[in-house]
Amino acid sequence: MLTYLEAPYKARDTGPDPGQRFPWVPPTKYTDYDFASYLPISFVTTAKTDNVLPYAEHFNFSFQRQIGASMTMTAAYVGTAGHHLVGWIDTNPGSPSKCLEIRALAVAAGEPAEECGPGGEDTIYNINGQVFDGTRPYSVTSGRRLNQGLLDFAGSVGWAATFANSIYNSLQLTLEKKVGALRFLGAYTYGKSLDNTSSFTDEVNPFDYRLSRSLSAFDMTHNFVTSYSYDLPFQKLARSSSGPVHKALDGWTVTGITRFTTGMPVSLYEPGDHSLVGSIALTYNGVDLPNYSGQPLTYSNPRTSPNGQWFSTAQFSPQVLGTFGTASRRFFHGPGLNNWDMSLHKTTRITERAGLEFRAEFFDVFNHAQFNNPVGDFASPSFGQVTSARSSRIGQLALKLNF
Repeated sequence: MLTYLEAPYKARDTGPDPGQRFPWVPPTKYTDYDFASYLPISFVTTAKTDNVLPYAEHFNFSFQRQIGASMTMTAAYVGTAGHHLVGWIDTNPGSPSKCLEIRALAVAAGEPAEECGPGGEDTIYNINGQVFDGTRPYSVTSGRRLNQGLLDFAGSVGWAATFANSIYNSLQLTLEKKVGALRFLGAYTYGKSLDNTSSFTDEVNPFDYRLSRSLSAFDMTHNFVTSYSYDLPFQKLARSSSGPVHKALDGWTVTGITRFTTGMPVSLYEPGDHSLVGSIALTYNGVDLPNYSGQPLTYSNPRTSPNGQWFSTAQFSPQVLGTFGTASRRFFHGPGLNNWDMSLHKTTRITERAGLEFRAEFFDVFNHAQFNNPVGDFASPSFGQVTSARSSRIGQLALKLNF
């Protein structure tokens, strides 16, 4: 929205003009204050007054053992428990039961135009003289605007509250070896992370926080990473340890990082406010989810499956109006990574004070397709399909003169 500095709340072209709201003088204690200039209050975020300080508990223990003269192995357990984490929750959600009651009354009275439905949380209904001021618990406070057919609160009111928690457990193994010109470091992690909310915008179920407990958005079950470097013995091909031939063959090193991992969790949602809650995030609001039959999912290779299908969709069905859906919002993972980054490096000493450094670096050197997560929108025709991938192979060359 385009505004002027002298009138920051007034839109230049099409927006409303609520007037200049500053400087604002706070009301004194126990005095009545007219909030008319601020109504209707909608789609705002406030802080809960009894929030506490978030904290985390970290615990780990490890064993390390030397194997032979040049190998070290470490096995460790690492865990973290987060308490009173900050999350976002809707404090003014629509009541599904109230909306269904209004629908039933409207049908019985033959007034289908008055039926409550998705997105109808902030509508005033009049059915045979029975008035419903929306379906939210705080739609009306002062009631000063009702004579104009308006509500005091018309929309979600977010609460930044310290209600969330998380738990992470992992087994971590490392193996390090160095033999002559070869250096190797391998690390494997088997872990699991669960939480109510993975970020401030990761909305939760406003009626029961426990229903939003699922895999963290960043959960990764398996993660294997290995790095290695090897000094190539090309200099042994030279007949002498000096001269231009030796300098051309000496100083070559190949390095690399290889990674095999599980993909990130797929976030499921069903847009359209079928829950009749009417939260701010009408697309991914933590409550509108498809129904899940409980049958195991089957997975396909996006390279060969029709339309890049990753997971089967027959186990999912539309949520029933006025319910939250039975699927967990995150309970399985998308395609994993199979990535090789490698580089060829050479250092050449020209004189005592000058040297030349050459690097050839390749990311995803084998150009193996690294897919992004499939579509988690149940209403999309591409539900379950992979529609994009990460960057393909990238190569770069560098030459640096040191003097």
